[in-house]
Parts: sequence; structure tokens; C-alpha cells
Amino acid sequence: MTTADALAWLLTYALHSTLLLGGVWLLTERGGVRSHRLRDVFWKTALVGGLVTATAQTVIQRADWSPAFVRAAAAPVLIDAGELPMPMPVGLRRQGLETREAAAATAPSIPLTVVLVSLWGIVAVAGVARLALSHRRFSRRLGRRDPVRSLPVLTLLEDLLEASGTSTRVRLTRSDALGSPVALGVGEICVPGAVLTDLDPAQQRGVLAHELAHLRRRDPLWLIGAGIIERVFFFQPLNRLARTSIQESAEYLCDDWAARATGSRLAVAKSLVKVAEWVRGTAAPIPLAGMAERPSQLVGRVRRLTERGRPAERGMRWALPAAAAILLVTAFAAPGIATNRPGFPAEDSVDGGAVLPSDFDTESAADQEARSEPEAKPEPKPRSVLADLKDLSVGVSLSFERDKADTSALDTLGLTALIAALRDSDAGVRRAAAHSLGNIESSRATEALVAVLRDTDAEVRQNAAWALGNIKDRRAVDGLIGALRDESHEVRNSAAWALGNLEDPRAADALTAALKDESAEVRKSAAWALGQLELTTAPAGLIEAMRDADAEVREAAIDAVAETGDQRAVPNLAALIQDNSPDVRHSAISALSQMRGAPAMQALIDAMKSSDPEVRREAADALGDRD
Repeated sequence: MTTADALAWLLTYALHSTLLLGGVWLLTERGGVRSHRLRDVFWKTALVGGLVTATAQTVIQRADWSPAFVRAAAAPVLIDAGELPMPMPVGLRRQGLETREAAAATAPSIPLTVVLVSLWGIVAVAGVARLALSHRRFSRRLGRRDPVRSLPVLTLLEDLLEASGTSTRVRLTRSDALGSPVALGVGEICVPGAVLTDLDPAQQRGVLAHELAHLRRRDPLWLIGAGIIERVFFFQPLNRLARTSIQESAEYLCDDWAARATGSRLAVAKSLVKVAEWVRGTAAPIPLAGMAERPSQLVGRVRRLTERGRPAERGMRWALPAAAAILLVTAFAAPGIATNRPGFPAEDSVDGGAVLPSDFDTESAADQEARSEPEAKPEPKPRSVLADLKDLSVGVSLSFERDKADTSALDTLGLTALIAALRDSDAGVRRAAAHSLGNIESSRATEALVAVLRDTDAEVRQNAAWALGNIKDRRAVDGLIGALRDESHEVRNSAAWALGNLEDPRAADALTAALKDESAEVRKSAAWALGQLELTTAPAGLIEAMRDADAEVREAAIDAVAETGDQRAVPNLAALIQDNSPDVRHSAISALSQMRGAPAMQALIDAMKSSDPEVRREAADALGDRD
């Protein structure tokens, strides 16, 4: 297999695995498939299916079932101009020699396919090596696993093996480094020492039955295989989702099997709760088939076991045939990706690749003359002035979004026409014109846009306020202050944002009054705008806004107060360290870190006593950054 074939296979796998894994996700998360038996089968099929279907598709593409003489007749004839006999025309021979010399001079030393496949191989090998290292570290953490010699416990295990018809020899070991019982390899159950001392026989039976179910299902091997696939095909993030979903379903299915084997769902639930008490906060470095390795599932599993009337899930005969059918459909219906397809003619070749240079041009003079004549174009239909203005405004907007420095475009499209369009009878034209003028950012449009702030259409007024904020001409301050009292909260919001962009202190009083607006968005924009005015004293209304009912308004007010450096706000900032919003707490600590003086320093020291570890960490960082 060449590197091009390997790259084609990888691309095909990426496509097929995305179709399979994405389809299973839709079935399980959006399609209402709640049976863990079905989820287990479908996710395993999707995880391995991409490998199978990509390989099958590659074989299908490369296979040719036609007879040999048909393949020979259909094979393209490639002409090497440098090896034609001497009677060939001189022009063709010279062209062939020049083509070969140019190709030899420009051919890359390392093909791109080799680079891509090599990079994939390096990352894949590194990922598998890290996985192997994690397994080795986990094995060392377990330390010595001593065989369990307690006769009552061994008897319980023998009874379970006999009752379930399991012929595999199972080794029972113990390790005090474990927090939860786990199934290892193909025939080992390792338990913490507390299983032997703290559990009654019924609970011990439930623990052993659960781990025996993992061994019967080959879950340890599935998790190892899924981990390898996840790292080798690192470019497919859905493989991780498949692995975690398989691990989740396995726990529920093993609970069911243990409940049937012990005859008591309640005993299994009690053993699960007891084992959960031993689990430490840190997770294992590798996926394990353990009874309580995923604490996030414990509540759901216990509730499921203790609910009355819930039947245990059993095997569904049609699940495996359905999975096989999905693979067949994907293998034959999903397209494959090929990086090179021998036999496809080049863009400048015909008849199987034989090059026809200009020496052998077969096009007649009449054809050339007809082709050289320009095609007749239909005359444009008359257009209305309104349509022209709409196209003009949109054209200016697009042109200046691409290149605002292109003054020639401005001259061509006409700033005057856009200003005139602000008075058009059609509101759509006025909206587009105001938006386009905002993109142009020319102060020549300031007076016209200020006048439009009294337009009858709210969206026109909103676009005009936004445009004035982009232009940043302080002649618009008075008009925008008036817009803060507009009946539309969207217009008021745009006006507050625009005044912040203008950075004119004359707007401070109006923006402070806007902090009482009924709209939280307007209050937030007003607080932000006050922070842009370079005030040295925080308005009383801004300090009061730090207690606003909306968390985002509080956060914006804190940031604005921090810009002023007003020491009067320190007590309010210190109180906000206990706010119920983590973003507000973070902003309060950040604001205190920007203020100099003993009160701010003491507030940060007090924050070190917070019960929230994130607050303590941020306060410590802020103290460390102070001069």
C-alpha cells in the first residue's frame, strides 16, 4: 500500500466514522433510544464500523471484475513525446522534451501525501505510547495484588460462576490502593480490602456479580480497544463519545445482570452505595470496568435499581442483525475518497491521455472565427430609481467592509446618494443607507444621521445610532443623548454604545440616568459606556448599579468603576466578592487589584478567607501582582 492509498483510507475512515457515530448519536440522544442494550450494540458497531466500512470501500474501489481483455482494451494510451520515432514533427518532440525537463525541475522531493501520513503515524504512535504508559503507571499504583483466600468469599464467586455457566477461570485478588472493585483483563477481579471486611455476604455477592458481568461482556478488552482507537484516530473526536457511552451502558447492563444473578436488585443497590463511599475524588488515569469508577452515574444507577416494576433489560435478537445491516449499507452506499485515480485523463489531454499540441490543431478556421466573436448580450431591462438606491447602499456596505481605505470606491458609488437615500420613502432603503454609512465611517454623514435619529422607523433610528458610534464624530453627542430617551429599547441600547465610543464626558449624566432603564441591555451598555469616558470619579449611580438585579449589569458597572479608580467603591467591591455570580466575583477581585491603597489591600486579604477556592486563588494572584 502506498502513502496515497493510506491517506485515501484515512479520509474515507473519517467520513464513514462520522456518518456512523453521528447517526448513533442522533438515535440515542435525539431519537429516543433509551435501551442500554441497544445503545451498547449501536455504539460498539459505530466505533468499529468505520474501520470495517472504510476498508471495504477501499477494496470495492480497487477491485475490477471485468475480464482481462476488456481491461486491456479500455486502458488509456499514454504517449511519451520523448520516445516517439524520428518522423514525428519537430515541434511535438521539442514540446515533449521541454515538458519532461520542467516536470523534473519542479517535482517536490517529498510528496504531500508522505508528509501527512507520516505526521499521522507519529501522533498515533505517541498517543498509543502514552496510553501504554498510563496502564503501566496504574499497574504500579495498584502495587502487589494478593490472591483472596477468604473461603466464604471464594465460595460466593464459585456459586456465581456455576449458576451463570461461566467456564472461564476467574482469579480474585485484592489491593488496598483501589477505591472500587474492577475487572481486569479476561479473568481477574480485583477488590479493595474493605470488600472483605465491611460488606455483608449479600453485598459481597452483588459486588462479585457486577464485576463478573464485566468479564463476561469482555468490557476490559473493549475499553482497551476503544482507547487505542481513540488515540490512533485522534482526528475523530466522536470516538471519545463512543467510548464513554459504551462505558456508561456497560455499568447499567452489569447492574441488571448482577440483579438477576443474585436475585435481589436492592442488594446490588446497597452494595453500590457502600462502594461509592470508598471512591476517592481522583479518577483513574485509564478507563476501567469498575463498579463505581464513574461517580456521576451513581444516583441514576441506584434509582434505577430501586424502582419497583422496572424489568431488567434483556438481549434483543434483532440488535446484531440491525447493526450488521448498518455496516453493509455504509460500506456500499457511503462514498469513498481517493487521492489518486489512475486512468483519469489530465485536464489538457484527450483520447486516453494523448496530448494534442498546437502543431496538430484540428479546429477549423471557421470555428475559430465563430468562437472569437463575442456573444450577443441581452439589453438590460429598465430599473426603478428605488431599486438602484437599494443596490447602491448594499454595494457600498459590501465594498467598504472589504476595504474601508478605498476612497476611489467612495467616489464611484457616491456618498451623496447614500445621504440622500436617508430621506427615501421606503424604510428598507433608509435602513440600508444608514448601515452603509456606518461602514464608510465618514464624518460628512454625521448631520444627516443625527437627523435620522428622529425617523419614524425604529430600525432606521437604531442603524443611525450604530453608524454614529462607528463614525465617532462628537457633534453627534447631543443627538445621541436624546436617543437615550427613545421609546425603543434597541435604539436606546445602540445610543448608549455609541456614546461610549465617542468618549465625550458630556454624556456622563445622561448615561448615569440610563442606569435606571427598564431594559437590562440598556443598563449594561450605559455602564460600559461610562467606563469609556475616562472619569476620575465614579458617579453615585454607577456605584449603585453594582447592586443591580442583573449579573451582567453588575459586572459592567464593576469594570467601569475600576476604570475610574474611585476608592469610595472599595466597600461595595468587597461585598461583591460574595456575589452568587462567579463572573461578578471575578470582576470584583480584578477591580480591587487595580486600586491602590490600604482598603483595597485589606479587602483582598479578607477574600483569602473565602470558602470558595476559586476566590481564594484569584485573591492570592491579585495580591501577588501588586507592587
